[in-house]
Amino acid sequence: MGIWFRAIFLGLLAFGLSGCVLESKKPLFTDAEAKPLLADYPNLAAYERDNGGWKKSADQISFTLEASQYLVKSGTSEMQLSFVPVEGPWWVLQAAEPEGPAAYVLVKAGPKELLLYSLECKTLKESGKFERDIEFKDSDCSVKAEVDKIVLFKALIANASEPSTKLVSEP
Repeated sequence: MGIWFRAIFLGLLAFGLSGCVLESKKPLFTDAEAKPLLADYPNLAAYERDNGGWKKSADQISFTLEASQYLVKSGTSEMQLSFVPVEGPWWVLQAAEPEGPAAYVLVKAGPKELLLYSLECKTLKESGKFERDIEFKDSDCSVKAEVDKIVLFKALIANASEPSTKLVSEP
């Protein structure tokens, strides 16, 4: 995964994230499965965890909708963000490089905000619940090819703790 990708993805969408996040060699979800979740959330501002509360980030976030995906560009590189509904208010954010790997974050959609839950490899491994569906290697983790992706993400939702970031729709 490119350095720019990791910087944008982790810097903007998972503040304070240490270690590696859940990935797959290729995107798990197709364009047809993605929905334009951000259409209901104009003027997003990012907030990060700070001493038990939330601190507004100085970083500006902008997404360009293309079909059912959002495009984030950095120089000549680009990243595609797809929001896929899982269950109730829960979504999966899939961030993928064209023709490359993808990383995942859980998203809980509220009326005016999106709560983002990082899927840190260390935490997933320590839970002891995901060895059947996720391959752990050193500090990295990857979804196994034969996994039922929706069942896996429902299990990950059940294991979610505190959100690492929130995106708030502001006036």
